Amino acid sequence: MNPTATILSPVNGRPGRFYCKKGSAIYYLEPTSGLIFQAYAPSVADMSRYADQEYSSGAYKKYAEARDLKIATARPRVAAVKSQASGRRLLDVGCATGFFLEAAAAEGFVVHGVEFSNVAISLAREDIRANIICGDVKSLVKQGIDKFDVVTAFDIIEHVQDPVQFLEDIRKILVPGGLVALSTPDTGHFLRYLMGSKWPMLQPMQHTVLFSRRSIAALFERCGFVEVKLETAHKYLTLDYLGDQLATSNPTVHRLYRYLRRLLPVTFWSRAFRVNIGEFIAYARKPA
Repeated sequence: MNPTATILSPVNGRPGRFYCKKGSAIYYLEPTSGLIFQAYAPSVADMSRYADQEYSSGAYKKYAEARDLKIATARPRVAAVKSQASGRRLLDVGCATGFFLEAAAAEGFVVHGVEFSNVAISLAREDIRANIICGDVKSLVKQGIDKFDVVTAFDIIEHVQDPVQFLEDIRKILVPGGLVALSTPDTGHFLRYLMGSKWPMLQPMQHTVLFSRRSIAALFERCGFVEVKLETAHKYLTLDYLGDQLATSNPTVHRLYRYLRRLLPVTFWSRAFRVNIGEFIAYARKPA
């Protein structure tokens, strides 16, 4: 592909400029909004196959094995949602193995999930798995299911083919005044500028569109949401978990991790800590 070709942003239709090539993907930057997007996104079928493979034997398998870290990350998010929600019927979009649903159920939410990886669903706790549908938001809209007081979508909008349609579909399944909360990588974070094409959030078979804070706020407003609020996102990680996650997205840093791991005690690498890895959380509300 010619890197000088005009490629339009899938979110605002403005022309992007070549940003970098990463594996099979060619990323473009739309400078006025800070959006970074793939010129030609992989198909949903290819992304689904990739996710199933990763949950079986790759980085997502490590995710599924890190329940304690994921529950620790989920609890403050559940508390933040609970303080803003007017009801307790909650849907988690892209719920993976259901760890956020576990934490939400423990706080009194009536939980439901939707996830496109059958392998991920099979790894969820049995009682949680019973409330997870294999599919996406669009399939829920078509089914005409009952509406939700809260829709959460953590680490998912960067995976979708059409972010505009994604948020419009979420709006359709929210009750009037309903809350949406999502997290996603921040293209305005200093690590993106520091690392360039080595930024770990550039993941060809996963991340199709990456947002800045101003671009996600504009997208929410375009899709009819109000009361948009942005916060820095935090996760609980260990250095071992972080190092393993970088094996595919940043092999150079992963090799450095493997070298350093031989020099320092195991407890140094296995201690959990709370950190911002370059993401934000956005909250918004459907008008009452």
